[in-house]
Amino acid sequence: MSISLFIENYDHGIAFYINGDLQFDSADEAIYHENLVIPALSLAIQRFPDTALRVLICGGGDGLAARDVLRFAQVKNIDLVDYNPDVIELANTVFKPYNLGSLEHEKVTVYTQEAFGFVRELVDNYYHVVICDFTCPKSAEDAKIYSQEWFQEVNRILIPSGIVAVNGVSPNYDTHAFWCLYQTLLSVNFATKPLQIQIPSFSNHDYGDWGFFLGSTQRILRTEIENIDFPNNLNYLNRENLLPVFKFEQKIAAYRHQVTIDTLENERLFYYLLNYLSNPEDILLNSGEYVDFLDINEQFNAEIENINSLDLESVAKFWLENIYAAPNADKDLPNINQFVPVRHPYHEPKMTTYWLDNLQGLLSEIDVNKLLNSLLTRVQELPPQIASELRTFADKIKYNQPLGTLNPKMVELITLLSITLLMTNLVAPDSVFAKGSYYGSRSSSSSYNDGTGDSKWVGFIFTCFSSYWIYSIIKRMRNN
Repeated sequence: MSISLFIENYDHGIAFYINGDLQFDSADEAIYHENLVIPALSLAIQRFPDTALRVLICGGGDGLAARDVLRFAQVKNIDLVDYNPDVIELANTVFKPYNLGSLEHEKVTVYTQEAFGFVRELVDNYYHVVICDFTCPKSAEDAKIYSQEWFQEVNRILIPSGIVAVNGVSPNYDTHAFWCLYQTLLSVNFATKPLQIQIPSFSNHDYGDWGFFLGSTQRILRTEIENIDFPNNLNYLNRENLLPVFKFEQKIAAYRHQVTIDTLENERLFYYLLNYLSNPEDILLNSGEYVDFLDINEQFNAEIENINSLDLESVAKFWLENIYAAPNADKDLPNINQFVPVRHPYHEPKMTTYWLDNLQGLLSEIDVNKLLNSLLTRVQELPPQIASELRTFADKIKYNQPLGTLNPKMVELITLLSITLLMTNLVAPDSVFAKGSYYGSRSSSSSYNDGTGDSKWVGFIFTCFSSYWIYSIIKRMRNN
């Protein structure tokens, strides 16, 4: 995936964007970076007095987090790993007036590579502080550095009682995703404190309040936070505005018990980011009831989801297992929205809800004759029994003959073909129905494509090749 970097210049400042998403605005970036860095470093100094501190910054190629780490004389070594050489080049040129030349400081060593691979090669119990200053994930690949496996590696390289600071997502706009990160940190034995702050430039871009996490294998006490030593010449952070950031509206905090954790095999964070956008008006009731996370010390209490809702095969298995379920079956069926999830950032959950509400109408738009004829052109790739039943089914449709009782295998095939069409529309709507494209956000910007040409052929290929994939799922399920 290509990466677009853009710098907006204005009077007395700049704003930096990656792929259209604001990374920082020089007018208020101090709010972000001081909340991310200062509490973590101050806690480390309290816990390791008279010790030369070693700090790892993952991400943070703009040099702004490194600038604030360098405020502490006790820090003797900073390793910074960022995979994007272009951002590091900007840090040493355009951003230099703002990061004060941090990446060229003698204490700083810069590594240009992917953070996960870098950390896996490190020795155990080496760093006193690890700062995760990553961008908000826009793909499942990006979200790997927020997984349980990632934080297990971070825990491994931290000295016991060391501190991890993590850039999160918005607690009020991405509530499920925020608490998914919280529970994921708890799951690797990090005693974790969430933080919530307001950054004007983020609010102006409709990103909501912003969230961070402070973690350690040793409990973080209120007294430690209250005794934080603030360096001189900070632009924003002080004791008065630090303590309130650990308080969360009760309605928001309650969601921490309704999520599952993020792993490499089950990308729950990205799933929540795509499918569980919150409406702050629904949960911010200004009730005056808050949870102060400085007063509580929670243990991991979330479940580990055993179904990957972003995996098309998992979705197909769900539909197969429930084709013949009796309407009054004793078991409770899972939430159907979980099994037709949004799978691309420019979709919205309400699109899926609309499709599910109009499922019969959507399926009626499928030209069954054309679909069957398309499959029959590749009939040699199907198992002989299904191929024969498919020809019989096609003849009955062609001549308007009664269908009678369909073979269960044919029910499965037709059902999964329909689901494949619907799911493929969620993955690549321009390819399946050639309706153009919508690139939306909370600000509702969009662009249109007429959808002609190659996209129709891609949709046709999706449909034809799905048959063998569906058959393989059915066969494996029956073998099990």
